[in-house]
Amino acid sequence: MAKPPSSIESLETERLLLLRMRAEDADDMVAMQHDNRFIEVFGHRTPEERVRRGVVRTEEDWDRLGYGWWTLRDRESGAFVGRGGIQPVTIDGVDEVELGYALRPEWWGRGLATEVSSAGLALAFERLELPNVVAFTMPSNLRSSRVMEKVGFTFERDIVWSELPHVLYRLRREEWHRRGP
Repeated sequence: MAKPPSSIESLETERLLLLRMRAEDADDMVAMQHDNRFIEVFGHRTPEERVRRGVVRTEEDWDRLGYGWWTLRDRESGAFVGRGGIQPVTIDGVDEVELGYALRPEWWGRGLATEVSSAGLALAFERLELPNVVAFTMPSNLRSSRVMEKVGFTFERDIVWSELPHVLYRLRREEWHRRGP
């Protein structure tokens, strides 16, 4: 993947501020991923050190590729909502770009995952001109699968991720353009 001419480190959607993830976001990320409601949906508690390493890796992605996870904040209050956007990922030995989102439980059910997904796909397909993007979730996370389908993804196959069963979805650039962003 070629490095884009410049990165999009901050963006606003209707209700969210999408900000390049930074080291100072690590405490919020740990708190979100250690919330019992979050763990119930995502299937496991991610060790704190692994969450913190993920934030560092995201900063490196931004420096190397010009994109990575955004930290999501409420536009009105500035409150931490979650993380989302696109990031590099390797699935079954193949390098891919993943669209992802994870929100604090108190922000679920408001359409914010769809909102950040739309922004991430616009970045992937309009600015970076990527050929396709993947997304995945646990089979039991029907809300997340619904978001993927709503923004145009199609189920591709079952995979194992983090030692847990997941469903893999894919969206090709031409399909996204055909649907309209």
